[in-house]
Amino acid sequence: MIKNYFISALRNFLHHKSFTFLNVLGLSIGLAASLLILQYVKYEKSFDTFHSQAENIYRIQYNVYQNNKLTVESAAAVPASGPALKDNFPEVKQFTRLFPFTGTINYRNAGGQDKTFREEKMQITDPAVFEVFDFNLILGNAETALLGPDKAVISESAARKLFGEEDPMNKYITFNGERKAEVTGVFADVPDNSHIKFNVLLSYQTLNNETSNDSETNWEWYDFNTYVLVDPSADVNELQSKWDDYLQKEHGEKWEKGGFKQEFILQPLLDIHLYSNLLQESMPEEQGDGNAVYFLTIIALFILIIAWVNYINLATAKSFERANEVGVRKVMGAHQGQLMYQFLTESFMINLLATVVALIVVWVSWPSFAALAGRNIPISFMFETDFVLLLSLFFAAGTLLSGFYPALILSSFKPIMVLKGRLVTSKGSILRQSLVIFQFVASVFLISGTVIVYQQLSFMQNRDLGINIDQTLVLKGPSVTDSLYAQNLETFKNEVLKIAGIKQLTASSNVPGNEIFWTRGIERLQGGPESDIIVYNASIDEDYIPAFDLKLVAGRNLTQNIKGDQKRLLLNRALADALEFRNPEEAIGKKVRLGGDTLEIAGVLENYHQMSLKNKVAPLALRLWPSRAFFSFKIETDNYHQILASLEEPWRTIFPGNPVEYFFLDEFFNRQYKSDHQFGRVFGLFSALAIFVACLGLSGLASFMTIQRTKEIGVRKVLGSTAYNIVLLLSKGFIQLVIIANLIAWPLAWWVMNNWLDAFPYHIDINPLLFLFAGLGVILIAFLSVGFQTLKAAMLNPADTLKYE
Repeated sequence: MIKNYFISALRNFLHHKSFTFLNVLGLSIGLAASLLILQYVKYEKSFDTFHSQAENIYRIQYNVYQNNKLTVESAAAVPASGPALKDNFPEVKQFTRLFPFTGTINYRNAGGQDKTFREEKMQITDPAVFEVFDFNLILGNAETALLGPDKAVISESAARKLFGEEDPMNKYITFNGERKAEVTGVFADVPDNSHIKFNVLLSYQTLNNETSNDSETNWEWYDFNTYVLVDPSADVNELQSKWDDYLQKEHGEKWEKGGFKQEFILQPLLDIHLYSNLLQESMPEEQGDGNAVYFLTIIALFILIIAWVNYINLATAKSFERANEVGVRKVMGAHQGQLMYQFLTESFMINLLATVVALIVVWVSWPSFAALAGRNIPISFMFETDFVLLLSLFFAAGTLLSGFYPALILSSFKPIMVLKGRLVTSKGSILRQSLVIFQFVASVFLISGTVIVYQQLSFMQNRDLGINIDQTLVLKGPSVTDSLYAQNLETFKNEVLKIAGIKQLTASSNVPGNEIFWTRGIERLQGGPESDIIVYNASIDEDYIPAFDLKLVAGRNLTQNIKGDQKRLLLNRALADALEFRNPEEAIGKKVRLGGDTLEIAGVLENYHQMSLKNKVAPLALRLWPSRAFFSFKIETDNYHQILASLEEPWRTIFPGNPVEYFFLDEFFNRQYKSDHQFGRVFGLFSALAIFVACLGLSGLASFMTIQRTKEIGVRKVLGSTAYNIVLLLSKGFIQLVIIANLIAWPLAWWVMNNWLDAFPYHIDINPLLFLFAGLGVILIAFLSVGFQTLKAAMLNPADTLKYE
């Protein structure tokens, strides 16, 4: 019997090739798209899961309130918080701290040859880092490798860069031309799906020695990503409560006196990548977005459901064509259950073929999809158990969901009605119309959502930042310097400004797009708020303001030519407002205390965006100090290769031992939108696929509906109807459904996308006309999908369609 089911199904497929093709194409595209999206979602959710104790690891989030207002939310905490938790709460098994730094690494081999490179991913950390995390140490002893000062553990890739084929163990490397450290271990490169990435670990005692142990006991210096390992049996909420009570007891008096409060929140490790967007995140440019993952999961389900809906619509629309077959089978003794098995077998075979095609599509498109998503999603995901289970679930669900209802409809026809030719079925029409409405609700939502995503991205990238980052080439400043740095910097400036194409050069501790970590408390000496304000600090030279076209709204720039300007500072308007000056002019000449220094305000700058528009403008103070972090060149030519070549000689002469590394400031700044652009591309692509799959189904549905009305069309043409009238008549029903879909989709899309935009401090306002255009677009798509089939039917000669009547 089963063999007969398969033979009958195969005959039916061959007899209705277009029906089979449309179903397989729609289902395979829907399945392949959904599988790809869900593998991206899986990858995003896999961050940090490779640690065996991941569910018990928590990062300490550091918050600061001033006058009951939250002013700091940082991923980096103070160095004393980890030891305090470990020493006072038995639930905390271990802690480790990671203090980031950058610089130049040098190794001189036995032959006197130097290997030098700049490394951005370095951390100073406790020996317990290998106890808390599962970073795989392949050379050295995990328990002792970072004990004591000046010990370094490096990655495999860093070892190859520095030592080639040499054994790196117990060799000495030099940091920034000054500090030597012994290589005591080599670890496997940190996996891509880690929110912390580093190539070098330096022992924590090194920092303790340099800071006279301040890096062990300080409760205000928040530059330390601190992680604690909690006992699996502990109640973390209870631990948090006890920890809060302890902090209140130890520091409450100081907080009350100073008008501020500190919070140290236990943040689950597995939430960091997708749901944390704090100051001083380890890798902010790689930070995930939980909302984006949620959106893409919804799209994956939309595409799959639309594909299943297509099958249901086409099968039920085709039911009239197969009514005689059902009637004959029932007369010959087939009961409803056997007929249902027959039609479910057809669904099984269609879904099986679609699954095979989808697997081929997924395999072929995997590298391109990974590149589009901007993630190194391993193709080995396809061979993991959960992928096979997901595929099996989709196959089983597709077979049952898309096959059961058509099977029920087809098997329920009464043979006496069918064989008398009196069956003009409307069974399933209400469901079919509902499913078509669902398809176009999804289509309107996806079109409007895609447009809003791209409008927001365009808004962020093209909005005036208040600072000119165009035509700016930035060299990473020298890590290896001496006491004559300020003098050497002046000499370097004089030399490079002679190079054709270089208009200006400015040295600063930060450039736009580079997060400022240096914070201090600032307060007015007279008036102003009761407690000090947390302010971000940067050092600049006198060329910074004119080079970047920053606008002074009051006062003047700082300059080396005016005595005492080292004891003056510039504020941005946000800081002037926070210090409660009535206007920028009032701030000029006033004294403030910044950290331990008493300074005079020389000028107030208009607010500008140091970071992306995903961050609010923060209070900022600028001081006139020689910095070696970044050299920014304003250039007047597109031939930057020539400029770089001309910079080589003065750079190597004046700052020997430092590699030349550069970037373009606009590209560097816009990297902050990289993940948003990736989300936009993925969202747009799969929205288009969802709409394409919906159109496939609509086109097939229109084809079968017009076939059923062929004789009606012939009669109407004989009675004088034009092709235009007939196309309009046949399309009217579909267009009505699309209009209903628009009325449902518009408020839904507005609500969802408005919530998405609320996550951005600066965002577009949704134009209601957008939904109207999206709706008209879907109506046009529906008309084109249906119009071709209806026009073809309308152009038929009525003599051909009515010759048997």
